[in-house]
Amino acid sequence: MRRDFFVGLSKILGWLSISGRLLVVVLRRWYQQMCYSALVKMDLDELGRKYGAVIIRGQVDDYLRASRQDAKGFPPLEGRIYPGHYAPVIFARDSNSVCELMRYGAYPPPQIHNPKAYTTFNVRRDNINSHFWAGAFMKHHGFVVLEGFYEWVAVQDLLMAGVVALRDVEAEFAKQSEERKRKILAVGKKYKSTPTESKDPLLRKIVIEFRPDDQQEMLAPVIFSHGVQANGHKGWGFAIITDDPPLEISAAGHDRCPVILQPEALTQWLHPESFGPKDLIELLGMKQRVAFNHKLPEVA
Repeated sequence: MRRDFFVGLSKILGWLSISGRLLVVVLRRWYQQMCYSALVKMDLDELGRKYGAVIIRGQVDDYLRASRQDAKGFPPLEGRIYPGHYAPVIFARDSNSVCELMRYGAYPPPQIHNPKAYTTFNVRRDNINSHFWAGAFMKHHGFVVLEGFYEWVAVQDLLMAGVVALRDVEAEFAKQSEERKRKILAVGKKYKSTPTESKDPLLRKIVIEFRPDDQQEMLAPVIFSHGVQANGHKGWGFAIITDDPPLEISAAGHDRCPVILQPEALTQWLHPESFGPKDLIELLGMKQRVAFNHKLPEVA
């Protein structure tokens, strides 16, 4: 889960056979998460109209007030979200569909002693029925409306896909370095390039943007849980469910993709009490086929 874990494990197994090293690769792929950043539809009025959801206006107003007082703990509502940001989640409450703001990042079970060591903004479909997610799966289901997502990929893998050229990657890295330099000098500090900035671009990673070819909205299922933040705020946090990617995403260098539900599957997903875990895991596997394109994002 953490880089140190895999480095240590590689050292221990390094003297073993190739199968030992393959085990590290398999474990790394099993733990790898995707969608560290997502582009979410934030128009509450349109979400309410299109999906028949009741907007909890009081909760939204409370969040906006909290954001003005503590922008770090309650980031401004923007379409592109990162872990710790908030986005509208639609879920079922009794016989109604409800839309509330939730944190991007579910809360780990209370028995977890070091919750910061865990990635909770994504959950793999093949691991969703584990004890770790028992407080959310089969209890608290919802969905977010995605317009795209962002991910780190190896530059060499990205170039092999043939969409982005090396000169574009080099220009993006130069722009990022210049922006970092500008910010450091603006506060009176001494600028020094980082080891990563000094690397050969072919040996680095870069953020790319994935969007559907037809620009359609994507219904991404989530599970959510209740918890307390470090600042004492109590609330709900969600995790986007991921699965194996279509070929165009794996070709660009990444091995996960949000599950995209078919619209007719929403009712079943939002009412898990009528089904078993196996039924819903199979439902998540019958995802809507979406063709993606990718590019370097304008703002990474």
